Amino acid sequence: MLSPASRRKRPCSKRNATEGCVAVKRLWDYLVITFENLKIKYKFILFVSAIMCVFLLFTIAGLQYAFTTYDQQIYRKSSQVLSMSSDSVEKELQRIQDISFDIITDSVIMRETVHAKKETNRYEQYGIQTAISDRLSDYVSSEKYIHSIYLIDVTGKTYAAGNSIALSAEEEKARLVEMAAAREGANTWVTADGSNRFLTAARQIRSYENLSMENLGTIVIRVDLAKMVAALPEEWEDTTGNMMMSTGEHVFFSEEDVAPFRSFDFSEQTKQGYSISELNGRRYFVTYVKTSFANWTYWHFIPFDAVFSSITKVKYSIIAAFIVLLLAVIATVIHFTRKITTPIEELVKTMRHIQKGDFAIAETLPPPPRHQDEIGMLHRDFTFMVQRINELIKENYEKQLLVKETEFKALQAQINPHFLYNTLESVNWLAKTNKQTQISQMVESLAYLLRNSVNVKDDIVTIRHEIDLVSHYVTIQKYRFEERLDFHIEVEEEVYDCCIPKLTIQPLIENAIHYALEKIIEPCTITIKAYHQNGAVFVTVEDNGPGMDAQFINKLRRGEVQTRGTGIGLKNIDERTKLFFGEQYGLSIHSVQGSGTAVTVFLPYEKGEKQYVQSVAGR
Repeated sequence: MLSPASRRKRPCSKRNATEGCVAVKRLWDYLVITFENLKIKYKFILFVSAIMCVFLLFTIAGLQYAFTTYDQQIYRKSSQVLSMSSDSVEKELQRIQDISFDIITDSVIMRETVHAKKETNRYEQYGIQTAISDRLSDYVSSEKYIHSIYLIDVTGKTYAAGNSIALSAEEEKARLVEMAAAREGANTWVTADGSNRFLTAARQIRSYENLSMENLGTIVIRVDLAKMVAALPEEWEDTTGNMMMSTGEHVFFSEEDVAPFRSFDFSEQTKQGYSISELNGRRYFVTYVKTSFANWTYWHFIPFDAVFSSITKVKYSIIAAFIVLLLAVIATVIHFTRKITTPIEELVKTMRHIQKGDFAIAETLPPPPRHQDEIGMLHRDFTFMVQRINELIKENYEKQLLVKETEFKALQAQINPHFLYNTLESVNWLAKTNKQTQISQMVESLAYLLRNSVNVKDDIVTIRHEIDLVSHYVTIQKYRFEERLDFHIEVEEEVYDCCIPKLTIQPLIENAIHYALEKIIEPCTITIKAYHQNGAVFVTVEDNGPGMDAQFINKLRRGEVQTRGTGIGLKNIDERTKLFFGEQYGLSIHSVQGSGTAVTVFLPYEKGEKQYVQSVAGR
């Protein structure tokens, strides 16, 4: 059970928590209300400042992640570069190893070493020495990394070629001969301490005559390893590093003094990697790679500060620059918002007068700002609006009177279409009564054409409707031209219900009669073709008339040729087609002089004029 003291403490803690929540809520409500009541310029300043601060935090986090990733990439790249460098070194050493094989199998070397084993006089010995030295010099000159070559015969006599004329000590000579003999004709690499810039290859010469494998001597090649390493590409520009080679813990090559690196553990067993080590109070970026060529490990020590100090400076420089940019942006925002809000505040004062109906204030408004931004445009438009309100009221009244007067005059000048239709019906009835069939057919066709011309309700009709209209038009023209007009209709059944702008085909027939039939004496064939292909409809009017040249066709397209009859030119048809269906549709003309003309209208494959008109209205 709880003690009385505990029972007293628990309600108190709950009450304190509740009071704290209430205080936080009140503070939040106060801040929200205060922000909402601030002027626009202060809201804008706070909003931009908050965005910039959040952006700064994200930028710092992003930069930290990016530079960390970049550092990892540098580590891996450095390790890869060291691996490539070791491959380059070992390729050169492999080539020198191949040269040592060429030397021990060289016929001249083989012959002279055999002669050297025999008893010879001084003249013969001089000849042997000259022949061997000259041959060795040829091999030295063929390879830039070979410092010198020595041949030690079985008697202990040394033949030399290159930069050194003799080996340094008899102990070294004996050790090289012993190590070469242990390899039984295979190449062996002999390493020295870290201060030595040279690497030595030793190989025993054996006689392969009669497969005796008799020992004839030892070839020793001294390789300038420092020169070979110096020729490698620099991993870091303007940065000095120290490349080292070791076998286990024994360092046998170093570009620099090996003393500062004595405390480093060279017994790393992994094949490839990198690390950061501190040696003698200085940090180094260390990369290493172990190869199977001679079980060597290649090391590269680069002062850490020399590589990464510039990157660290860039990190802090970017952050500092961003902070300076933040302050500059805030100062710019303050100046900019004042320019925006001050004219708006003045405009608000003027609007209050306009709300009271005081339009006379427009005459006392200050001139609008010169700048062409939204604020300047708002001032100019507002001033123009106030000044034009009274003018528009008066102009609107005058226009209404003018419209009424124009409509009245138009009604007076309009011909009653019903009177015209009734008259044509009377003529048609009279022609039928007198058995004038041709006159009756012409009157009926004319009445049909007039009804369709006067009807302006539908801009889009079906191809079937257009064909009917053309048929009546051709009926009238046949009575005029008789057998000279050979008219044909070739329309696929599936395109009859497709949409086409009103009065499209009839003007094309009219042009074909004018530019083809009227220009020749012989019968003229005019054909209407309509077919569906690849989701589109092609309506073509062809004739076998005299054709047109390119210059005249261009005039037709531009609408520069005066039309006859309906007055609808090809340019008008093309523009109406593009207006209703899109820019990808329209009209094309193909004509060859002496072979006729073909005018094609390219339309979408859409059926039902009512549905199409409703869809256009819905847009």
